[in-house]
Amino acid sequence: MTQAFRIVDLGDHRVLETGGRAYPTRYSARVVRLLVERKGAHRAPLYFDFKDTRGPHFLGPLFRYLRARGAQALRVLEIGCSFGHMTEYLAEQPEVATLDTFDTDPAFVELTRAKVEELGLKVVRDVLHLDQAGTCRLPWADGAFDLVLAIGVVEHLPMRHRRQQVDEYYRVLAPGGHVAILDTPNRWFPLETHSIGLPLVQWLPAPLAWRYARLARPSRYGAVGFDEFVADGTGWRNASLAECLPTAGRAALADVTEEAGYGFTFFRATARSRTRRALLPAFAATAGALRMLGRPPSLALPYLNLVLRKRQ
Repeated sequence: MTQAFRIVDLGDHRVLETGGRAYPTRYSARVVRLLVERKGAHRAPLYFDFKDTRGPHFLGPLFRYLRARGAQALRVLEIGCSFGHMTEYLAEQPEVATLDTFDTDPAFVELTRAKVEELGLKVVRDVLHLDQAGTCRLPWADGAFDLVLAIGVVEHLPMRHRRQQVDEYYRVLAPGGHVAILDTPNRWFPLETHSIGLPLVQWLPAPLAWRYARLARPSRYGAVGFDEFVADGTGWRNASLAECLPTAGRAALADVTEEAGYGFTFFRATARSRTRRALLPAFAATAGALRMLGRPPSLALPYLNLVLRKRQ
């Protein structure tokens, strides 16, 4: 049953009223309504502040790193615009000259197009709707972009297309450019922290994972059928480091993850929970051991936050 809601226009801002609470937002009634239609009235308010919270959190370190390197007039491709919150943040960065983005979800594309129009995001050249086939061969030339961003995306890519889709990120990246694959749950971390929240579930064959989720999370998954559980985009399988790299491997890439402020550096700086802070010494030791072995410290972490530069 759809939760009742009301949008009140107060001139300089709107208020979404739902569930006995009021949620102010700077977005237009049109954008709020589109978001409610896509996410539901009870979830829509979560997205109101994402540009001001998730934007600086995930992209702040990257742009500090790029500024220190003298970056300017960047041609940027955002993989998966979602609600357009990162699109907004990117459009405000002075180093960004042009911004292209796309999504496979037509509702998100409509939302982001509305925001681009209403907020006057002039650096945004296009917000495309691509189907799965289209994302396996992106409509841009080789080396078209200086920066390619995939934030919370790879884990949602269908396994049957994932390799082709990720290869495209590197094809359209110019020599000397950077690809940032951020907020991507690490399949090899023992606890699945992204969707189901159970130990080892992402390592199991799909039928066993489904039964495990139904048994351990009956209120959430008890009524979920198998086809729904394994549907494209569910994300519970997470992503491996190898799936975030091109088929050709890392030879043409320089790993600047830690230098750019991500990997273990990011994990340590953003650890907020008491449990994470208590476990920081153990994470630090594991990350250090991986570094000594020539492996990315990110392999020890719940989420992969990777920054790679394409060699000239």
